[in-house]
Amino acid sequence: MGGQVVPEDGDGQEEAGEQRRERRRLVRQLLIDWSPVLATLTSLAVRHFS
Repeated sequence: MGGQVVPEDGDGQEEAGEQRRERRRLVRQLLIDWSPVLATLTSLAVRHFS
């Protein structure tokens, strides 16, 4: 998928799984880091449109 060639042995699947877990961890950390900013922006938008 996506033009990537996956080897026939199990190492390719393990590596792909590890990359997915790492990506999820990074996204989760990004959301945690930016949550105060997102909360402030949401609050401003709600006040503006109310």
